Amino acid sequence: MTQEEAFQILKLGHNVFLTGSAGSGKTYLLNRYIDFLRSHGVPIAVTASTGIAATHIGGITIHSWSGLGIKDHLSEWDIEDLQERKYLYDRFQKTKVLIIDEVSMLHHFRLDLVDMIIRSVKRNDSPMGGMQVIFCGDFFQLPPVRRAGEPEARFVYESRVWQTLGPKICYLTEQHRQVDQKAVKVLNDIRQNCVTEETLKLLRTRLLKKPEFKVEPTKLYTHNIDVDTINERELSKIEGKVFSFKMISRGKDWMVGQLKRSCLAPETLNLKVGARVMFVKNNYEAGYSNGTLGTIVSFEANDPVVRIASGEKITAKPASWTIDEDDKVKAEISQVPLRLAWAITVHKSQGMSLDAAEIDLTKAFEKGMGYVALSRVRTLEGLMLNGFNEKSLMVHEDVEVIDKDFTAESNKLSQAISLLDQDEKIKMQEVFLATIAPPNANPKKEKVPTQVETKKLITQGLSVSDVAMKRKLTIGTVLSHLETLVKEGALNAAKDLHHLKPTPLRFAKIKKILQRVADREGEMKLAPARSILGESYTFEELRLARLFVPRK
Repeated sequence: MTQEEAFQILKLGHNVFLTGSAGSGKTYLLNRYIDFLRSHGVPIAVTASTGIAATHIGGITIHSWSGLGIKDHLSEWDIEDLQERKYLYDRFQKTKVLIIDEVSMLHHFRLDLVDMIIRSVKRNDSPMGGMQVIFCGDFFQLPPVRRAGEPEARFVYESRVWQTLGPKICYLTEQHRQVDQKAVKVLNDIRQNCVTEETLKLLRTRLLKKPEFKVEPTKLYTHNIDVDTINERELSKIEGKVFSFKMISRGKDWMVGQLKRSCLAPETLNLKVGARVMFVKNNYEAGYSNGTLGTIVSFEANDPVVRIASGEKITAKPASWTIDEDDKVKAEISQVPLRLAWAITVHKSQGMSLDAAEIDLTKAFEKGMGYVALSRVRTLEGLMLNGFNEKSLMVHEDVEVIDKDFTAESNKLSQAISLLDQDEKIKMQEVFLATIAPPNANPKKEKVPTQVETKKLITQGLSVSDVAMKRKLTIGTVLSHLETLVKEGALNAAKDLHHLKPTPLRFAKIKKILQRVADREGEMKLAPARSILGESYTFEELRLARLFVPRK
């Protein structure tokens, strides 16, 4: 199923399980749907099974959001106590769409407990209190971890509420991360439990062979180990001045605490020239993404300068991680988006795309761990494999079986949506939106979503600077609106933005350079393009031009 087909299904109001292999664009599509809902004023809850996953999508854990916390069972007294918490009642009543990311790590019994809490507090017997529920994840990734004294840990698709909800399966099949066909083949062979001699031959080409990049690979550990100690020890071996960066925070203490525990950037970040680092946040405009590796080469105005694999130098400016509710920032932390990168565990690398990694699978003790580790690396050329055993290339039998069912269901759904009349589809989507975002009962002026207001002015022929001045926004904010509107199909660059397009000669030159610097995922990064074009080309002009350049 394509991303566009899945997006149309999400907008129909079905409960959905959004899945696909590593790099298929699950998180991208999830964020697109979140943006769509928020642009229509729909109250949503963005959650995930783990803190790390939650920070990637600006949410909180499903445990915190639901009031379940760390409990593995609920007594009648617990339920009564939760029913008396007005903030939970208000939260559940208001929420129309509940999103749960990285569901592979969520225990089946905990999802049933969350359902019990929501139904009890709302006094609504519908599964999950009648909310639209969007599950997202890949059951070939990390499974739920069973701790001492807990019930048996099984995947969430075995929970009672999953069976009752009957989510539609949207299995994304496009590949947006692993454009290296050799890497795609290895991962798919492992995923389908059909590792052949050709698969093994491809893996053997990476045995004890360092990636041919300008950065050293990060050691990716498949078992729990104190990687912070390893990283600090390696840092101490480098002579020179230590530059320390302290995290800044604001908001409710418990929310700030969750952000700090989940964020991979440490509260105190110690760096030196020569330190091996990785970026822990996506910022495509600045030229890096979560997992981009590099080396500290200098400090300018106290900001670390990182040389990445392409040879480009990037100044790492502080970034923010937030928890948002009702389109308001409830908690925020700010830190330089780096961490030391001599070593990292598979669990902490959740959601990352590493440029280069050194992996030892000779001690893999659990089925599926090899797939999880290998899927963290962008390309086969970025892999240094110290060895592997037979179990490391196996997957869980029950996941293999259910995956075939998911694939078949998704294919049927894809065919059904293609047969649906476009006008009928739009009508159904409008009915769903009207249900979850009813008009405000109070006689208040309807608030127009900010991007819609920008669209209205731009289509009247105003320039970016005119819109910025009229709306009292920065030019950068207006450009961000345009990028989102074009991406979502709300604006057609050629038709609606032709008056903003650079002159033909300048556009032709910009287009050529943007396509030249596009990375393996087709992302056209501005920093390297401008370094080639020169200072006579502004970043604003490049951003405008990029709207008219199709991705490869």
